Amino acid sequence: MPSFRVLGVDPGSLSWDFFGLNDNKIILDASIPTKEVFNEPEKVIDLINTIEDVDLMVAPSGFGLPLKKVEDLTEKDLSLTLLKFNEGDKTLLLGLGKVLELLKKEKIPGVIVPGVKHLPTVPRYRKINKIDMGTADKLCTAVTGIRDQMERYSIGPENTNFIMVEIGYGFTAVLAIENGQIIDGIGGTNIMGFRACGALDGELAYLVRNVKKRNIYQGGVSTIAGYEDLSIDEIILLAQKDEQTDIALKAYIESVKKAVYGIASIFSRKNDVREVLLAGRGAELKYLRNEIVDQLKDIADVRLMKSYSHLSKRAAQGAAFIANGLLGGRFEPIVSNLRLKEAKGTILDDIFVPFEKEKLFKDVN
Repeated sequence: MPSFRVLGVDPGSLSWDFFGLNDNKIILDASIPTKEVFNEPEKVIDLINTIEDVDLMVAPSGFGLPLKKVEDLTEKDLSLTLLKFNEGDKTLLLGLGKVLELLKKEKIPGVIVPGVKHLPTVPRYRKINKIDMGTADKLCTAVTGIRDQMERYSIGPENTNFIMVEIGYGFTAVLAIENGQIIDGIGGTNIMGFRACGALDGELAYLVRNVKKRNIYQGGVSTIAGYEDLSIDEIILLAQKDEQTDIALKAYIESVKKAVYGIASIFSRKNDVREVLLAGRGAELKYLRNEIVDQLKDIADVRLMKSYSHLSKRAAQGAAFIANGLLGGRFEPIVSNLRLKEAKGTILDDIFVPFEKEKLFKDVN
């Protein structure tokens, strides 16, 4: 089997992670604070260029697109990938958009991969009035989980079955993987996170009136606790002696529990859920992991997803596996079974809640 030099990138809320492979040899394993990417996006290009002759990179993809080369991205593509349509949103997403523009300018061979909503393995009726069913990086994390189960149980990708819970610095997401295919997802804007508020009550959205990106990034555990700047591990420590923080953490864990129990109901058979695999920064913390294991143990065995790196997160690892598979490398069976090449549509498809969709693109070429 041919060897390929591939790279995966995960644009996280706290850090951007980079994972490079030459066949099964790690050639890059690095992390940059997201604040640094925001201030100096050129650092991403400098780091990527430490790998000579990259065959393919899965670029930071935001909400994703049907597979598309970075060099072919249009302004409309960027808007859909970033879900950014006005000046007010730019401050939160400038880093990602600028990096994609630099990647295009530098002609680095890269592709944008789909988000969960683009996948043909998710029935259309599950996509109605949904945008965030799991961003592209969540799809990449799921690929790492598929590889994990394949190796752990000596099975093919088509026999992997699990629920993925990714607990990030800002957002938490839950995905359902049946027969090695993503069949549903609850994205980070729909579950309470350590920063994100999760799905807004309709009447609350009415009271907030003009909901902005900043509203989505607030209202979660740290806001409830009253300590916006604390890290996840600091919040967990504080919860053991501060009543308000304890309430915030309990609300979070129950939000995750409801999401997992809900998504478990759509599997063909309950027994098809072999495991619940935990990923993300929060999953590495023993106290939080044990609390979630205790809440979810009636669904299936719960464990920490395997990591194949010392530093970069599982999303960056999965992105590299996808790049390898797209080139026909050793992970091609995973990519083929996921049906990534059949992804289609946009994240704005099948939205029946009235809004002025045509005005979103009035200033976009």
